[in-house]
Amino acid sequence: MKHHYPPELKEKVVKEALQKNVSHTQIARKYHLSAIVLSSWIRQFRNQQKPNNGF
Repeated sequence: MKHHYPPELKEKVVKEALQKNVSHTQIARKYHLSAIVLSSWIRQFRNQQKPNNGF
């Protein structure tokens, strides 16, 4: 079953994963996500930092 998460939550989780000295796996567990989902969100967030892309 595919879950839909609000963009605000995605941004919060990604920023936490990028700023803290905690593994992505630990952050994913904290928010009940798979590490694959979190990795995807991080990739999307980084791509968003480039011009003309959205998160």
